[in-house]
Amino acid sequence: MNEDRNIAFNFGVNWQQFSQNSLDSAKFKDAFESLDNLIGHQNMAGKIFLDIGCGSGIFAIAASLAGASKVLGIDISAESVAASVSNKKRFAGQSQVEFLQKSVLDEDFSGLGRFDIVYSWGVLHHTGQMWRAIDAASRLAAAGGLFVIAIYNRHWSSGSWKLIKRFYNMSPAIIQRVMIWVFYGVIATAKLIVTCKNPFKKQKRGMSFYYDVIDWVGGYPYEYADADEIIAYVEKLGFKCIKLVRPVTPTGCNEFVFQKT
Repeated sequence: MNEDRNIAFNFGVNWQQFSQNSLDSAKFKDAFESLDNLIGHQNMAGKIFLDIGCGSGIFAIAASLAGASKVLGIDISAESVAASVSNKKRFAGQSQVEFLQKSVLDEDFSGLGRFDIVYSWGVLHHTGQMWRAIDAASRLAAAGGLFVIAIYNRHWSSGSWKLIKRFYNMSPAIIQRVMIWVFYGVIATAKLIVTCKNPFKKQKRGMSFYYDVIDWVGGYPYEYADADEIIAYVEKLGFKCIKLVRPVTPTGCNEFVFQKT
């Protein structure tokens, strides 16, 4: 796993570029709506919210605007923290949101305290130690609180994608650029066939198709699991699954909302 971390993709650089070149008020509104659809603004009002792997920070900011009393966003990448701070100034300058550079695998992670909502969308499968990361993240949920995660679904092609992602991160920049443009076409075609929708139109969660492709091809370390595997594991930690949203595409993320019993 140490070798995986040595060639890990820097998501923060991609989030900075997305924030600078693609993020606008319409995309932020879409991100807010997707968070509201998954959790519900009534469940965030007055709550303490933790975003693990905050990326561009827009979901932590959205939680604050939904009425969360206190929000903390953490990310292992300094670039992500910088992008998040910048986006806070841009979209919600006076909101009660703090951003901190930290990993869910840090030994002192549990010292962050307890939160009414622990949210980590599409992050824990990139740590190189997914099950340990899920365990560590879940421990920060307060009694009766929500644990909200999204994890890549296991698919027959998952092993091949893992090799592709590893090769990408071991390759020089010129090869990486070629791979992005090749897979840009491949992924666009696959999404069109599977969803019967234009992949370049409105993106789920306020994202950008181009930067999503970079995120997908480069996203290493990379792990995945069946929805039933995740539910069984987390419920053994003292939670009940109250919501499951399956992905539109087979290699996408299953979304889970667990409540601590």
